[in-house]
Amino acid sequence: MGRTIRYYFSMAITFTRLSVQSGLEYPINLISWILVNPIQFILGFATIKFVIEQFGSLGGWGYESLAFLYGLAVLSHGFAVILFIQTWYMGRHIIHGEYDTFILRPMSVLFQFLFQYLNLIGISDLIPGLIVFIYGCMKVQFTCSIANILLVIITVIGGVLIRGSVWLFCGSLSFWTQSPTHFIDFTLELFDRVTMYPLSIYPRAIQVFFTFILPLGWITFYPTKDLLGLGGSVIPINMAFVTLGIGVLMFTLSCVFFNIGMRRYESAGS
Repeated sequence: MGRTIRYYFSMAITFTRLSVQSGLEYPINLISWILVNPIQFILGFATIKFVIEQFGSLGGWGYESLAFLYGLAVLSHGFAVILFIQTWYMGRHIIHGEYDTFILRPMSVLFQFLFQYLNLIGISDLIPGLIVFIYGCMKVQFTCSIANILLVIITVIGGVLIRGSVWLFCGSLSFWTQSPTHFIDFTLELFDRVTMYPLSIYPRAIQVFFTFILPLGWITFYPTKDLLGLGGSVIPINMAFVTLGIGVLMFTLSCVFFNIGMRRYESAGS
């Protein structure tokens, strides 16, 4: 068991190193993304600021707390894009038989697929997220204690796993549909609408759906309420740990769904 863990760990490091080397082969492309991509998030946040200035609050949330929530959302989005962007193109891999290479190697197909590529361009999402989040922390006078920093890290990890699990599940649908189209654009839009704004702006039925059915509200909304003390919790546990638990559960289920789909993989044959 220990030998297997060490083997997979060393392979993960190797894959990561190769991805970084590959990404740095075209430094101008990476630099251009880092310079241009943050504009969309800065403009998105500026839009929220404009709305707050006009109407005073959004779902009972002020500008300062929204900055904190928005920054937290972009942070988890950035890390998820770095780690899981390959799931956006699973349909192409399946149709073109590119999993054949993974099957021939003596290790998990899912492990190889997830670690084959580290998307450095995702750094361009992290930069504005970190800037807005730090700005939000300053505005709400967030106490940067070790405990609070750990809670933020746990929240981000849980949010990344939730995002990755949804993308992996949607990508795995291509094993059945044999189509490169699998709702990724829809999920990206959904993540933006649910995680970058307070869930309280939506009708009660939608809040329930994104809390218990498709628990995207746990990526930012509930942890932010807990971290900023914006409402009492009926759960006797910090929301950050709930987010992490949901993320681990969803990602585990998505991995199982992927492995079930692999049984239907038809290779590159005609």
